Amino acid sequence: MSIEKTAGMALKCKVCYRVTAGGDFCALHLKAYENIMENYQVWKKALGLSWIEYLYEIRKNSLTGEWAKEVAKYLIDDEGTRDVKED
Repeated sequence: MSIEKTAGMALKCKVCYRVTAGGDFCALHLKAYENIMENYQVWKKALGLSWIEYLYEIRKNSLTGEWAKEVAKYLIDDEGTRDVKED
């Protein structure tokens, strides 16, 4: 399903297809995405993980919330949307 805005159609969350306020994610998945992005450099520095390894760690971590796991799965499946620096 394409998540594009067309005439008369609202934008939908790329993960759960709820209506968004104009972005890629609903409010719940947006917060999870922001947390994932904010914490990547910490994990990378501590464990030497690449972006994709980090996403897999998020998915398998029992302490990770469902919203973050869903966003990590989306990002793994749709690597073309990555905008994180791996430097």
